[in-house]
Amino acid sequence: FWIKPFSAPGRHDLSLGFTLGNMSAGQPRWGILGAGGISNDFCASLVGNRSSITAVAARDAGKAGDFAKKIGAARAHGSYEALMADPDVDVVYVGTIHTTHAPLTKMALEAGKHVVCEKPLGVNEAEVQELIDLARSKKLLLVEGMWSRFFPAMRKAREVLEFGEIGSPRYVQADFGFVAPAEETHRLWDPQQAGGAMLDVGCYVVQAATMAFGPTLPQQISCTGQLASTGVDKEGSISLTWDGRGSASLICSLTTNTPEQVMVICSKGHLRLHSPAHAPTQITVAREVGRGDFSEETFNFDLPKLPEGLQTNFPNSEGFLYEVQAVEKALKDTLHT
Repeated sequence: FWIKPFSAPGRHDLSLGFTLGNMSAGQPRWGILGAGGISNDFCASLVGNRSSITAVAARDAGKAGDFAKKIGAARAHGSYEALMADPDVDVVYVGTIHTTHAPLTKMALEAGKHVVCEKPLGVNEAEVQELIDLARSKKLLLVEGMWSRFFPAMRKAREVLEFGEIGSPRYVQADFGFVAPAEETHRLWDPQQAGGAMLDVGCYVVQAATMAFGPTLPQQISCTGQLASTGVDKEGSISLTWDGRGSASLICSLTTNTPEQVMVICSKGHLRLHSPAHAPTQITVAREVGRGDFSEETFNFDLPKLPEGLQTNFPNSEGFLYEVQAVEKALKDTLHT
């Protein structure tokens, strides 16, 4: 398992360092953990892709049953353990709250299932490393659902950077903030549910920096911010520096609606991912002509159409289709190698 920081134009982002286990010779068969808003949006793309959805599991059997009917799943389970034991599930999607991501992903891997887990994959480095080691030992596909990387606009940005069309990256500026619900019991404010700005949206701006500078740790890291009364981070400003390469200035917030854009400034121009930059449909590439003078070119990418009768909860969730297709292609390609 691993995800490439860059890939050549037209190629998918998933490296095939895994085996298929007991996957059938047809389409990958999905099992869905969680029946909330994000699972709804992901499953809308499964339906749109005509993917095979075997089962849904939730702690509430009634809710699982209703959701299974809504998305056309073959059956519902009233426990996560039951879905893990389902022999007709090849790949599991984890769409539950942050603190359950690592334990449910571990359970799925131990059951021999491939996994797509919503971000964050874990709430700390130790959790994530354990999952990576487990996936590698079992030769299973493990994907943290950083769906941004699969959007055509993001792939265009990576292509521009990889081929040096506007020189080498020097600076990244990125922001992602929104006004979270005021109730202190909400998961975003609850430390017991791994709330806070960094784990919810800060990961998006950090991935914008690693998109530009590659999957290496910066040599200098500094940050400042404010804590909510519950103890979680409500906003933060992050500075990252890769010695000899460049730096990033990043903002994340649960108290302010920010423009939500990404700017990558390079040695011979710059590019901008337009809002919402975590799920972009538009990119502007500016090539340097002279001091303060740039020739701009804008690329637009229409979102896929939602299946009739289904709705989504979050901006541009139609774009989950790109992630679904990349995962299924990786699994199918391995089937034929």
